[in-house]
Amino acid sequence: MDPLTVGIVGVILLLIFIILRVPISVALAGIGLFGVIYLLGFDRAISYLPHQIYSRTAKFTFTAIPLFLLMGYFAFYAGVTEGAYETARAWVGRVPGGLGIATIGGCALFAATAGSSLAECAAMSKIAVPEMLKSGYNKKLALGLVASAGGLAVVIPPSIIMVIYGVLTELSVGHLLVAGVLPGILYAGVFAIAIFLYALFKPSSAPLESKVDTSWRVRIRSLKKFWEVLLLFGASIGGIYAGLVTPTEGAALGAVAAFGLGVFKRKLTKEVIKEAVIETVKASAIIFLLFCGASVFTIFITVTGVIQAFTNWLISLNLSPLQLFWAIMILYIILGCFLDSISMMLLTLPLVMPIIENMGLNLIWFGVIMCMIVEIGCITPPMGLNVYVMKAAVGKDAELTEIFAGALPFVILEVIVVAILYAFPQIALWLPSYMGM
Repeated sequence: MDPLTVGIVGVILLLIFIILRVPISVALAGIGLFGVIYLLGFDRAISYLPHQIYSRTAKFTFTAIPLFLLMGYFAFYAGVTEGAYETARAWVGRVPGGLGIATIGGCALFAATAGSSLAECAAMSKIAVPEMLKSGYNKKLALGLVASAGGLAVVIPPSIIMVIYGVLTELSVGHLLVAGVLPGILYAGVFAIAIFLYALFKPSSAPLESKVDTSWRVRIRSLKKFWEVLLLFGASIGGIYAGLVTPTEGAALGAVAAFGLGVFKRKLTKEVIKEAVIETVKASAIIFLLFCGASVFTIFITVTGVIQAFTNWLISLNLSPLQLFWAIMILYIILGCFLDSISMMLLTLPLVMPIIENMGLNLIWFGVIMCMIVEIGCITPPMGLNVYVMKAAVGKDAELTEIFAGALPFVILEVIVVAILYAFPQIALWLPSYMGM
């Protein structure tokens, strides 16, 4: 077979393995390895692949990933999540849809202290969902809101997905992280407006809270817990924005600040610290296994010429920039039904980046949109990692079908946010233009 045919067969096999639920890292590495051996020969492949894998993964910037993860776990165990939710609830608890809006606010604040949507969904599922159900909220609404609002963690810095995108595209990770701030606020704002309007037209599904105290005394007192979020966000992102530290150094400062906060609040026992470190190591190992597998598969499809053939084919369709952009977005939404967000980025960036560059689009801006659109896959079946995390957190109180059904309307809202960012790219590019680095 010619190399292009071998590449197409490899892609088809990968899709089959994904459907069969073979671990994605194993599928990527296995197909890529055998494909490269078939094309280059055993001796050449074995001498070539280790060097390529090492050069693609042994990058200092990747150190930020476990550090941001550790920061998020320390913040969670220090009670920052619960404090952020209580602050948001005190300020908007009495407006229509107030508890739902407070949940969005709590997710946004927690997103500023953690880089993982899975961690955010796990935390907010235990805190916000029981409160909304207790207040009479529609069950599907409550579940879908938390599942989708968890995506704020991939847009609002620190975002692990942003770090990965930056390393893979060799762009400034610092600029990417800062570029997510205003789109993250837009994301939260669109969700909050939707919940407010929904509560106005259907108050029975999102009733007003009667018991929550939203007096100015309580509001001002709740701000005492807000300083924790500001501390962690300032420690991790403030120095990056000012150009004083690199993203990796900012991640280290954030982890140290989260640890110090936990010690100050006397929440970090030896057992808690051990648990946080173990969870960080587990999550980091999974991410880097995906990197290694994707590196092998990327080398394989590059050697076969599939990347260039796909790029040439898409460009030959003579689509307008708008049509091409939305074709790529639809591709990601479909892929999200079968792949997690990191796997999607690792697999598709070699295919998509040449097209984006040919269109003359800003890669920082596209990175923000890409991180947002791949997160849709976390709330759509059958993959839906956020949904499975929520199911584990709430247990028998909810079914998977209820969470998926509740999250579906929020997919439309996320697409609306992407459309706004396409129409107004300066929302993502304004803050990075003033950075001191």
